[in-house]
Amino acid sequence: MGGPVAVVKNAATQQLEFGVKVALKGSWNEAAFRFQRAIKLGGESPHVYNNLAVAQESLGQFEQARGSYEKALSLEKAGSEDPRIHENYERLINFLNSNRPAPAAP
Repeated sequence: MGGPVAVVKNAATQQLEFGVKVALKGSWNEAAFRFQRAIKLGGESPHVYNNLAVAQESLGQFEQARGSYEKALSLEKAGSEDPRIHENYERLINFLNSNRPAPAAP
């Protein structure tokens, strides 16, 4: 009697998965929209915010990406940190710091 069990995914998970699919095809606007929808539907997690940040970076929205990475880092639980989020955040910070104009000379 153990037939296949239907897995019912919540709306946030569906949005996240769709966002990942379109991101893999390079549709970053759509991906960012889907990740934002996942968050609004209760899918707030470090993973979703990291994905949103990657999409924002790809769209050139660097300050928004910084905020999304920082939110992802703040949602991590001790002992279950995802090194990819930390690596992505550090890479963005290094990029932002290397592209800042030098201060004007007095």
